[in-house]
Amino acid sequence: MLAATTIQTQHADVFTFLCGDLKKRATVSRTWDRACCESLVFVSDEVQLAAALRVKPAILVVQAKLAGLLPAEPVRDTCCFSVRNVPMGMALLFKYFDAKRLRFTQWGERHPTAVVHPDAKIGARVFLGPYCVIGARASIADDSLIGAHAVIENDAQIGLRAVIHPHVFLGAACVIGNDCEIHPHTTIGSDGFGYAVDPCGKPRKITHLGNVQIGNEVEIGGNCAIDRATLTSTYIRSGTKLDNICHIAHNCDLGENSFFTAGFMMGGSTTIGRQFVTGGNSVVTAHIKIADNVTLQGRSSVTNDIDTPGAYGGYPLQPLKEAMKTAVSLSHLNEIRKNLHRVMRHLRLTDRCQAEDSVCPSESDIVPAKAIETIDR
Repeated sequence: MLAATTIQTQHADVFTFLCGDLKKRATVSRTWDRACCESLVFVSDEVQLAAALRVKPAILVVQAKLAGLLPAEPVRDTCCFSVRNVPMGMALLFKYFDAKRLRFTQWGERHPTAVVHPDAKIGARVFLGPYCVIGARASIADDSLIGAHAVIENDAQIGLRAVIHPHVFLGAACVIGNDCEIHPHTTIGSDGFGYAVDPCGKPRKITHLGNVQIGNEVEIGGNCAIDRATLTSTYIRSGTKLDNICHIAHNCDLGENSFFTAGFMMGGSTTIGRQFVTGGNSVVTAHIKIADNVTLQGRSSVTNDIDTPGAYGGYPLQPLKEAMKTAVSLSHLNEIRKNLHRVMRHLRLTDRCQAEDSVCPSESDIVPAKAIETIDR
């Protein structure tokens, strides 16, 4: 539930009160086309605003540019606010309707099927779901939530107010900071992919003795895999967000406040700077360094160091504007090849190149500019 007075008193730096009854309370948050009289509703254009006003939701938040379109007469049944950044407004207010804790607390503070080693340290108000396993000397700080079938191995540490969803695996000696959330079926601290090949060609596994260290306010989506380091630590720095189905290899270091969207893959021993943003299905290879404030287009591949901040894309990687031009040119590649073959045939160079797929002519075969001009005419 959200009271209009809460917005007015606690979020006045983001929201501007426009009109209406500050005593109003919203019990649900809905889209403008499904709103009811008890809703919190965000609107960002005139059509949405007109529809919302007909329903008279409890709390109405309009984009700042629409504030002047509200009726001149007071809106009695609705409390109206404006906000400049609608997504930021949603980030602040939607949390008042989040019932996520009920998924964990419905079983009581410790479900009877939870398996907790006698040497584990469980803080105050920690909820342990059905069939979770907490290993020896593991530590879980206050107000954390551990979902069903989660496994927290020996010597692992979990900070304050963590949310560990069902079927998460946290390997031995790995560390999770405060206010982190790990979604289902994610593995943190599995062995990295490291082998030596003996003289007979047989792979010999290199034991991974390190761990994974995750900072504060990190969120990791479902079905991710983060490998422990060989001897030191794999780092996920504070504020970083990983989407679903991401793979972080051993010995990597991911910078603060970065965004890794679905399908991101990276090789081992790579360092990525702060404020990194990548589109989906991007790949970063092993043993490279990426500067701060780098953005990657979706489906990009990085095989060399990036020393300069900026936007990049494609494979081979290029500055984003050049990568977009290359992508557009690829759709014309067959036509370009046909036209090139016609030019070479006109200049009687096809015998030297054998066919249209052959290499370019040597220096002695370069066509004079006048000949090219003749063909263009």
